[in-house]
Amino acid sequence: KLSNEKFVANAKPEIIANERKKQSDAEAKIKTLEESLSLM
Repeated sequence: KLSNEKFVANAKPEIIANERKKQSDAEAKIKTLEESLSLM
């Protein structure tokens, strides 16, 4: 959603903040999974 300029331009700031939080949470989860895989 954040890569869609129209979405970002029209969305309320709190919605943008929520989407950014979801993105950072997902990135943290991916990083944790990648670290777990590298230990196997």
